[in-house]
Amino acid sequence: MSPPVPTVSWEQVRWYRMECSGLTEGYANAAEVVSALFGVQAQIHPAAGLAIWNRVHSAYSFARYERELQQKRTLIKLWGQRGTLHAFGSAEWPLIYSVFSENKSWWHRNAEASAQLDDYEQLVEAVAGLLQKQKIMGRSHLRASGLPFTEEHLSGWGGIFADLVKRGYACHAGKEEGEGVFAHREHWLPNLAWQPPDREEANLEVARRYFRTYGPSTPQDFTYWRGARAGSGRQRFAELLSRGELAEVSVEGMPMWLPVGKLDQLCRPVKGRRWPVKLLYRFDPFLLAHREKRWVVDDAHYSQVWRPAGHIEGIVLERGRGVATWRYDRVTSGLVITITPFARLTSPAHHGIERQSARVATFFALPLQDLRIA
Repeated sequence: MSPPVPTVSWEQVRWYRMECSGLTEGYANAAEVVSALFGVQAQIHPAAGLAIWNRVHSAYSFARYERELQQKRTLIKLWGQRGTLHAFGSAEWPLIYSVFSENKSWWHRNAEASAQLDDYEQLVEAVAGLLQKQKIMGRSHLRASGLPFTEEHLSGWGGIFADLVKRGYACHAGKEEGEGVFAHREHWLPNLAWQPPDREEANLEVARRYFRTYGPSTPQDFTYWRGARAGSGRQRFAELLSRGELAEVSVEGMPMWLPVGKLDQLCRPVKGRRWPVKLLYRFDPFLLAHREKRWVVDDAHYSQVWRPAGHIEGIVLERGRGVATWRYDRVTSGLVITITPFARLTSPAHHGIERQSARVATFFALPLQDLRIA
């Protein structure tokens, strides 16, 4: 006879998700953060730094984040889940390559381009060779190369560079003279052992991390977060289930799953716990991991957070729930932070916002010029 399915509350789920994503006690360093979360979205450059800052024990700054990307190179920017730019741990580049090697590029998805694929494959390899010689280059270098490019090849959404990244040849390397540039892997990380794992095992490892960090969740949530085909997401979920790695729980009547070894952690009582107030910035991983958003933001305020054209606002998190949106602006004399509450803020939320706002300013090495609560 199968054991009964444990029942947990949404409050327990919120605490577990905060704890496992580093929002309660945090992680030791940025590499641990991005490994646990499997990357932080970095379409907005400072947003990824703030996502890490929110999840590390020690003081963390924007300058340190940039050093880890550009000088130490312990972090790396690659296109990841949902086809968006993410900051990952550099040591995990072989894993990331294996995970996303199954994704088709625009040229392989577009029927009109199918007749040109042979020519395109040759062009990608030619550019890879050119990049290996030049070490770092951007779109202006390609325009001057004499190779047969069209502007579609140089699309700001990735173009041919997206294929170079997907194939493990290149990574983002910051900007030179205002232009985004890419570096060849052998130049950027010459000591990185390039031994990509089996594709299927790599995808199962990512599924494990997803359910460990963002669980309890559903296979639909995993597919949404991963940006994969529905069948692919269900296949990886079913494989983990068949291996006995996932346990089912009932979240107030809704079936969800998480790793077997995490069941006790989820089921612990949350009464008496100290819930931190957090200022999660735009595109924070906490806001991207689940299809259903009611657990973190009420329906009435959904459109204030998830905006048109895919924009996602930052939120103030109190007891694991969004109670306001927030943004920062740089001004001549420092930083201005604006809070837009969904309703009247509690006294703990006010105090938490004041403390966190001062820390955000410190992250940018700027004075907090003003804190405005609308």
